[in-house]
Amino acid sequence: MKKMTLWITTIVVLSFVLTACSTQAAETPAAPSTESASNLISEGRLYPVDSLDHSFNFSGLVAEVLVQNGDTVEAGQPLARLESSAEMALALARAQQESLVAQQALDALNTNAAINLANSRLTLIRAQAELDDAQARLEDDDSEENQALLEIAQASLALAKQTQEELQAGKGVNQDELTAVAARLVSAQAAIKSAQAGMEALTLKANRAGTIVDLSLLPGQKVAAGAPVVTVADFSGWLVKTDNLTEIDVVSLAVGQKVEVILDALPEVTLAGEVTQINARFEEKRGDITYTVTIQLSQTDPRMRWGMTAAVSFLP
Repeated sequence: MKKMTLWITTIVVLSFVLTACSTQAAETPAAPSTESASNLISEGRLYPVDSLDHSFNFSGLVAEVLVQNGDTVEAGQPLARLESSAEMALALARAQQESLVAQQALDALNTNAAINLANSRLTLIRAQAELDDAQARLEDDDSEENQALLEIAQASLALAKQTQEELQAGKGVNQDELTAVAARLVSAQAAIKSAQAGMEALTLKANRAGTIVDLSLLPGQKVAAGAPVVTVADFSGWLVKTDNLTEIDVVSLAVGQKVEVILDALPEVTLAGEVTQINARFEEKRGDITYTVTIQLSQTDPRMRWGMTAAVSFLP
């Protein structure tokens, strides 16, 4: 009996203890976490602030290469030339010859203006005289032949008058002939410009200032039209592009947001920058919707190289 009483007492005591502990645990608030939320981190790649691939507009053989990798060039500076084809040279020569002939014809029209006016007056005088003679013959002999001769003389006089009026209006130049010769000259001049543009296109020129990169040309090499043969890059500044930010990540970013970048090759250097562009168009990678974000770096290091990988931390 005493043992049972002891067990009951023990159980009651334990119940009170457990209840007290439970109440204390419920009343004690959880300690606040001292660990702050981490920044969004992504992987990126280093790019020059600007770059442009260059290619020839025509296929052909390389005649000469005028630059080397690492050279600094200005906009419009020749980089390389293709060999000129016989067809291009012949087209230019023909266009120049046609232009010369058309110009000579135009000059002749203008030079002969005074002579044309004088001839038109002389033709009008003769036509009037022939009409007078035909009229007199018809008065002497009212035959069908004389009547026909009179009609011919009248028509000739009318034509002479019309010609003189037209020449006087054009200052001695027939306007139909002038229009035709002028159109011929314009066409020839356009052909010259086209042929010259073709010849000039044989020289590849820099479309922007920068540094020569990836030059892959040798004299005698055959190149295809439109195929990139050299790149001109602007290394005065650097960009980092990260293309693995998902749709969930990108909504927390904004243009102008500050960024810290650490290149894998230079782990001891932290570079500051800011977001300058968030692509509006998505890409799908391994089932994820991602957006490319561009960061403009405000700091540089002489050891930086195009294509280096980087860790990008987007600051809150």
